[in-house]
Amino acid sequence: MRKYFKFELSPVSKILLSFIALILIGAVALKLPFSTRHGISFVDAFFTSISAVCVTGLMAVNTATHFTQIGKFIILLLIQLGGIGIMTFALSIFSLMGGSLSLKWKFTFENFYADLKYNPIKILIRRVVIYTLSIEAISAAFLFTAFNKDFPFITALKLSVFHAVSAFCNAGFSLFPDSLISYQDNPTIVITIALTVIMGGLGFIVINEIINRIKPANRKKRFSIHSKLVITTTIILIAVGMFYFAISEWNAAMRDLDPLTKLLTSFFQSVTCRTAGFRTIDTVFLREGTLCFMMMLMFIGGSPGSMTGGIKTTTVAIIILMVVSKLKGEEQIRVGSRAINHETVFRGMTFVVLAIGFLFISTILVITIDKFGKHHSMLTVLFETVSAFSTVGLTLGATDQLSIAGKLYVSLVMFIGKLGPLTLLMSLNSRATTSNFNYPEEQIMIG
Repeated sequence: MRKYFKFELSPVSKILLSFIALILIGAVALKLPFSTRHGISFVDAFFTSISAVCVTGLMAVNTATHFTQIGKFIILLLIQLGGIGIMTFALSIFSLMGGSLSLKWKFTFENFYADLKYNPIKILIRRVVIYTLSIEAISAAFLFTAFNKDFPFITALKLSVFHAVSAFCNAGFSLFPDSLISYQDNPTIVITIALTVIMGGLGFIVINEIINRIKPANRKKRFSIHSKLVITTTIILIAVGMFYFAISEWNAAMRDLDPLTKLLTSFFQSVTCRTAGFRTIDTVFLREGTLCFMMMLMFIGGSPGSMTGGIKTTTVAIIILMVVSKLKGEEQIRVGSRAINHETVFRGMTFVVLAIGFLFISTILVITIDKFGKHHSMLTVLFETVSAFSTVGLTLGATDQLSIAGKLYVSLVMFIGKLGPLTLLMSLNSRATTSNFNYPEEQIMIG
């Protein structure tokens, strides 16, 4: 009779449960007396844990002043595990045990890591771990040269490792009370963290292709369409974001800074507001137009298969290409000499519509749950909600004003923002069907 009642969780369910388990373990660990200096409520510990695992960076309490060295190490561990992903760690353990993947798991990982179709899983896992540790180590080494000028060796080493991991995982957690505002005029720290954030936001597939092209034998090989779209869109977004931020805040929030620091700040905020959440300027003093532009960048986020949230750079690129092709009267959506599958476009549009709807409803719910002041309350809450959904971590100060119910709901927004795209992708794949007949078409008016 046992075989008739056999219950097996789907791969997506196992991934979700793994994340939930890690979040709860992290919350319990942060709640322990030795993790904080003056104690912490379980809700704040849970909020911090889910923010770290989902590599968001929103904080119910200040990381630098509230947590002990042990608490900070727990947060660092949660960031690393959440950044690389429970899937990768579960797969690593499974591979080391000598097991083999079931067909369900293979399809799951093929959809998340495109080049799995061409490389064995163990090789992919090895690359993920090596790339992560290597980039974080190089970043930490550069940061150490700057931090060691202001702090003793051990302290500088801790700061370097923590910020390198937080930057590559696009978490935005900092061990300084003001994030990185105190180092806004330090090119070594600003540029190192910005480049580390960019690498973490590209995705392992793109990083792998870039590293392979460095080899002399592979220099003539072409990048995949995926990598071309990711790299091109990322460069354009950084350049446009930097230009807008500089124009908008040059004589406003940045009026007291020297020209070089203004350029560094513009570049850094353009990079970090899409993915990471570090700050080299206080967002509270930014103009409303700048905040709205930053929300657009946060909504876009990073790239598929990376540490980031948002609707992803490739989704935006595909939608823009679709609009261009329609304006040209072309049936196919082309990138050079290749066409993009229409099903991919429909999935991207579906995700964008669902994301916008979810953010709209979430903003209303947060405003309903917590009463904020009338001055810019809508903008403040919308900014907070977009930041949570896109796992960015920038805030206008609403996080510490949230009630218990508000913090729990924002925690849910972070969780959905981190795992929603993968869950939606698997759901769309599992429900995809082909029909043997077509219904008659009819025209409706649009516009």
